Amino acid sequence: MNNTSQSTVALPQSRRQYATSAESTPLPLPNTPSTTFSHSYRPQDSGRRARNNRAGSTPPRSGDTRRRQRRQEEPAVMTFDENAGLTRDQVGRAAALTVIAQNGLRVQFGELFKERKTIIVFIRHFWCAMCQDYMYSISRNVDVEALKRAGIDFVIIGNGSPGMIKSYRHIFRTPIPMYTDPTLRLHAALGMTLRTNDPGPDRDKGDYIKHGAIGGLAMVVRNALRVGMPVWEKGGDATQLGGEFVLGPGLNCSFAHRMTTTRSHAPILDVLMAA
Repeated sequence: MNNTSQSTVALPQSRRQYATSAESTPLPLPNTPSTTFSHSYRPQDSGRRARNNRAGSTPPRSGDTRRRQRRQEEPAVMTFDENAGLTRDQVGRAAALTVIAQNGLRVQFGELFKERKTIIVFIRHFWCAMCQDYMYSISRNVDVEALKRAGIDFVIIGNGSPGMIKSYRHIFRTPIPMYTDPTLRLHAALGMTLRTNDPGPDRDKGDYIKHGAIGGLAMVVRNALRVGMPVWEKGGDATQLGGEFVLGPGLNCSFAHRMTTTRSHAPILDVLMAA
């Protein structure tokens, strides 16, 4: 592992550069108001409610409280940039959101990298053949125990039902913990706002891709039958792209990459080198 701070990590073949620090060009926030209602907002009856509360009337209904809480938790929408780093403020916004674990429990995203540096890979939907190729690449190249000894954790996040996680992990016999974000709010908070089914040209596809369209479909079906994938569960949004990040400890971001096509995960060895 490379513990020294590097400004970029260059791919040997494509010479693509990845952001490796928060100072490497933060994602700009939009000029238009976001769904966080950070702009001034005053409901027509807010003055009347305030007067009623001062007079000892019934406090706001629980439904109003839940709506206000959802608005506060909504991440600001960011402009897409494949390799832009994340500021501490942007990491903090994402850290406040939640993901769902294999057992169905919600976990605050920030807990995954609060104490230790963590490699976080966002895959596409659970039926994606290209991402299954990427998962095989991770299984071949990642020594989870060696990473732990180096003080680095590794997690994978999908966007389908948590009911898919157990059998999906069994396909690759991976000890890497998995979570999911079916709401896609975490994706938006980290700048993964590009959604497409475009595989891109063959010359730009990742080296991890081992199957074409027909071979990939056959692999997915074979894997599903072998481990008993719950076909009644939602596999996830087929157009949502993923990415790779190295976050923590705390609100630090030392690597960021977002997919631009369905076959453009960053090579896992590059991600390991950045960590």
